[in-house]
Amino acid sequence: MSNVTALAPRRGRRLDNPHSQLGRTYLVLRDAAGWLQLHEIADAILERFGQQDSHAAISARIRELRGYGQTIASQEVPGDAGTRPHEYRLYVVEGGGSGGAA
Repeated sequence: MSNVTALAPRRGRRLDNPHSQLGRTYLVLRDAAGWLQLHEIADAILERFGQQDSHAAISARIRELRGYGQTIASQEVPGDAGTRPHEYRLYVVEGGGSGGAA
């Protein structure tokens, strides 16, 4: 015999929740004055929220934010020893609300 657990309905995900990787990534990009590389986003998250999110996790959250309809541009920049790091920038639509998503 199995047990059935009643689950509460899921609440909509808030993009501005600093307790989630998605929220921290969104808030740093939203408040940035310009383009940021992954290591700069990670440094800002650590400084601002005291959490250390990996570059891979931040990259995944950027893709997830795009899935929530956020416009995030990326561009390659010259790097050391022939590397081609990317920079990211969030474009906020004026009057777009507080960043909530269901």
